[in-house]
Amino acid sequence: MLFRSPAIKVGYYIKSIEINNKEESAEIDFYYWYRFPNIADSTERADFSTLEFVNGDISMNEIQEEKVIGNEYYITGRIKGKFHFKSDFVSYPFDKQKILIQLEHAVLTDDQVMICPDTISYLRTGKNRELWGISNDLESKDVFFRKTEFLADKRIYETDFGDVSLEEKESSYSRLSYYVYVERNALPYTLKFLLPLLIILGLAYLVFYIPAEDMELACGLTVTSLLAAIAFQWTLSDDLPSVGYLTCVDKIFYLGYVLIMLAMVQTVWTYHLEKDGKIKLSNAMEIGGRWVFPLVFFTGVIFFIANT
Repeated sequence: MLFRSPAIKVGYYIKSIEINNKEESAEIDFYYWYRFPNIADSTERADFSTLEFVNGDISMNEIQEEKVIGNEYYITGRIKGKFHFKSDFVSYPFDKQKILIQLEHAVLTDDQVMICPDTISYLRTGKNRELWGISNDLESKDVFFRKTEFLADKRIYETDFGDVSLEEKESSYSRLSYYVYVERNALPYTLKFLLPLLIILGLAYLVFYIPAEDMELACGLTVTSLLAAIAFQWTLSDDLPSVGYLTCVDKIFYLGYVLIMLAMVQTVWTYHLEKDGKIKLSNAMEIGGRWVFPLVFFTGVIFFIANT
């Protein structure tokens, strides 16, 4: 992108990222640097370099060095803060998220200054463009870091912020968005919810081996399994924010609820069939349930995962 206004070149080097799913935020610790045309007047230089992180709550901003490099002024420092991002948990726990660091100029409009990534500095490292700003030893127990991306654009505010002396009724500021694409390590999450759910459904599955005359035992087993599954889903949902859509995990749980309910229906049905003397039909339903129950569940799980 070509900038007609003076440019502030920005770079990041991420040290650590800790993601909080429930709060839709990430605690990020990173180094930053700015380079821009050297301005002799210190007050004007301070105004020119006044940038703000619009999606972050900064807990530490430590300037480490300021100096002139050629005809440019250079500032570097370290920041720690909580950065908010818009999540998408439809595929949870197989979801992919975009962690965001968003920077805007706090004083000057986009016709006075533009913010852009410091591509020259990144190109000097020879590092893959898709991993710019990521430390080689950056790790997380929960996610994999797939790639990064810079996006330079502008933010239009439809207000004069109360300054009626301005000719324009709206303001436009340069903005630089830095995305870190992450993918969840799905295996531990899958084991965390799938194995306990399989145990719960296994208990409900036992009703197909309980004699029809023991309806009280079979009903008690299915009701207990249903309540355990609901409580378990509530426990898992504590890791996520309140969302208005179904996640992959939700669909798998709801499939389990339906199967438990159908197992209870089959129990009552076969009980009455035996009372009416229809022993063969009752036995056929019991045997059929032993095959249909696991087949439907595992087919459904594979379908939901494949379509995330």
